Amino acid sequence: MLEIKNVHVHFKNQNVLNDLNLTIEEGCILGLLGKNGAGKTTLFESLYQSTPFSGKITWKNEQLKREMISYLETENYFYPYITGEEYLAYFTSKKEEEIKGFLERFNLPLKKYVQYYSSGMKKKLALTGMLMLDKPINILDEPFNGVDFEGVHILYDIIRQLKSENKVVVVSSHIIETLFHTCDKIALLQDGKIEKIYRKEDFGQLNALKF
Repeated sequence: MLEIKNVHVHFKNQNVLNDLNLTIEEGCILGLLGKNGAGKTTLFESLYQSTPFSGKITWKNEQLKREMISYLETENYFYPYITGEEYLAYFTSKKEEEIKGFLERFNLPLKKYVQYYSSGMKKKLALTGMLMLDKPINILDEPFNGVDFEGVHILYDIIRQLKSENKVVVVSSHIIETLFHTCDKIALLQDGKIEKIYRKEDFGQLNALKF
């Protein structure tokens, strides 16, 4: 179980996260919903320990370590002159056949330099690298941005695969329908706190909210 207790982040005279509390069970896909500036990325960076915070974050009752997390950021950085194949060579995987299947479906030009990829292709490449890390906690920050229709459905399959492996998945998206399709629960982040957690049977209530 991933437990976030009283997490507080303060930037430039502003509380971005304000004593935030959240518990996520293994095998749970949690959607994170909030307006721009609500603190979604700050929460992800706190989990990934790339931003200072106060409070406590634990995994299976022990302090969370960065190496337990795969983090797909909204914008992914690649060295200018690296091919997709060279990028993936940096990762090792216990699930080569499974990754190979997703790569075939993504149909990426792995011999080409990544700088010539579209934004959607870069997202797919970064996602493949993330999967190869095979971590118990997986954070996806706006993974559907720039991804074509086919890629969205492959993403659905990937997220379901992570769930079947009993992993924790936290995903944010401005496209609320993508969260409806994938999530077990959706947490509403507002004023630096988790305002409410919606279960599947309550997702319809979210249609009335504006983001």
